[in-house]
Amino acid sequence: MSILQRAIQKSLNEKLAEDKRKADGQPVTPVLPAEQFDANKSDRIDIDFNALQKLGFLNPFLPSIGLSEQYRYIKRPLLANAFPEADNGIKNRNLILVTSSLPKEGKTYTSLNLALSMAMEKGKKVLLVDGDVAVPSIARLLGISEQRPGLIDLLDGKVATINQILLHTNVPGFSVIPSGNTHSYSTELLASNMMKKLTHDLSTRYSDRIVIFDSPPVLAASQASILAQLVGQVVMVVEAEATPQTVVQDALEKVDSCDVVGMLLNKSVSGKGNGSYYYGSYYG
Repeated sequence: MSILQRAIQKSLNEKLAEDKRKADGQPVTPVLPAEQFDANKSDRIDIDFNALQKLGFLNPFLPSIGLSEQYRYIKRPLLANAFPEADNGIKNRNLILVTSSLPKEGKTYTSLNLALSMAMEKGKKVLLVDGDVAVPSIARLLGISEQRPGLIDLLDGKVATINQILLHTNVPGFSVIPSGNTHSYSTELLASNMMKKLTHDLSTRYSDRIVIFDSPPVLAASQASILAQLVGQVVMVVEAEATPQTVVQDALEKVDSCDVVGMLLNKSVSGKGNGSYYYGSYYG
């Protein structure tokens, strides 16, 4: 039985908590008022969670029972791999890549919700990195100015330290690195030794930190395959009843360099109600 078949079977066999969010599809990226970038401004942003919640995102301060419970279920095996009681042999196990086979399957929605859910863990810090450098969404979702330097600017040497691109938020322990300015050779920058050193530093410097990378879709850009080589865990988001199994299998082959590849079945509707979403996952 293939990974996809096991993922689907698992999602069918397990009853997940009901998501009360009523929506007809993946939330669209909101157009929030972006800050005006000031090089002298404090490296902190205040996320408008009321705006995000209206679009169906998790609000860590006012958790909806269904959505919060679903992400508690999803994050648990990831956290167990990242912080094992004994060495599990997974290199960079606290670095997690969230991707999909194709665009619009919900990988950015998953990345942000997963990061916010993990930020609620006591004694843990979460860093969300927008690695979708060609079509970044995190900055627009969080109202971050597109002028702000980010990951690509650090790799290209336009900024000197990670502190210049890291943004703290109004959620304790939750920080963000935007993708930064567009670059003609962004793929090569992600494959550079600088990126390898950066991911190694992120993985080892803080023992209590989880780093989540929002990645381009695997079959839309080669960057996802490159990033998969640098992380310890990959979450493959699959749109239920939409993405062909052969397409998912092709995408899985392109990220099989990672030690742990997980499946997340997105937009799987329960028979108990239309518009409710249920998530299943398989890790192996």
